[in-house]
Amino acid sequence: MRLDDVEIKISFSQHETSTAVSALQLPPRTNPWKIYFCEDVNVGSLQTPLLDLHVVLRARVRPDDDDDFTVKLRPCRCSQLPDRWIEDTTRLKVEADWAGNRHLLAASYTRDRPDDVIPAVVDGQRPFTDLFTEGQRDFLAGCAGAFLNLDALSVLPPVTATRWKELAAAPPELGLRAERWTVGDLDFLELSTTARVEEALAKQAAAVRFVESLGLVAPADQETKTRRVLDHLVRARVQAASGSS
Repeated sequence: MRLDDVEIKISFSQHETSTAVSALQLPPRTNPWKIYFCEDVNVGSLQTPLLDLHVVLRARVRPDDDDDFTVKLRPCRCSQLPDRWIEDTTRLKVEADWAGNRHLLAASYTRDRPDDVIPAVVDGQRPFTDLFTEGQRDFLAGCAGAFLNLDALSVLPPVTATRWKELAAAPPELGLRAERWTVGDLDFLELSTTARVEEALAKQAAAVRFVESLGLVAPADQETKTRRVLDHLVRARVQAASGSS
């Protein structure tokens, strides 16, 4: 089975985020990104059906870069991916996703989108399906493992994301990046780096040692930030819809 790399993540709980930002000497940043997730939202239900199917649909508006849209399967099974997709190294990324003891396989298909597409879809001026390229629709239809009526999905309110491509306080060989997500009362920080599979355990241990050397403690529960954000956004959307009915 093909594996492009391992992405190693360390997330901090909400009450530790400000302390971690200070300890890591992360400078203020301007022009934050807006990240939009899509879900199958139903009034009266707090479920996240897409995420429960292990499907993540994410659009990013990036002032300092091209906007993009990602179709991700996580966790993904090797048996979900036909050979034609496993062999497609130009479009599909297959990586291990490590956060603490949680080791998952993820397959993602990302494509840049014209700058006017995502805002227009969010504003209802273009159909939801305009977020996808033809190849992404093909990937989702063939590999998600379930039929999805894309026209029935909703774009959730944005997450504000601030990114640091380099951490001056970290050893350069770690190649650490940082990303801070805020939405509503959620505020958390994630460090990440990539490694070849044969080097991943050693690099993960070195990253944890660096974090601990700053007096920081990564929570044992390394739940994905995507799960926390989607639970929050779906709850807010359902409550707002219920209040207006």
